[in-house]
Amino acid sequence: MADVIAKVKVMPVSPEVEKEALKEKLTKVVGENDAKCRGVSDEPLAFGLYTIYVMVEMEEREGGMDPIEQAMNDLEDVESAEVVELSLI
Repeated sequence: MADVIAKVKVMPVSPEVEKEALKEKLTKVVGENDAKCRGVSDEPLAFGLYTIYVMVEMEEREGGMDPIEQAMNDLEDVESAEVVELSLI
């Protein structure tokens, strides 16, 4: 099986969410789902709000990124998490 890399866009619930703490939680979620976090970055959006992008590398498998995406969405400080790019490496 091949490896895949995915870019996940994560929106926090509000600008008051501590950015670095949320990045740590997202990195932990990736590791708990037998995947590797290849990078976490953030970009300002508007009015103090920011977007976090998480690069995830994992072995191709049934269900794909769904479990990781769902686990990120289940975090208390996350409004939404969605895969915006996916490719084989």
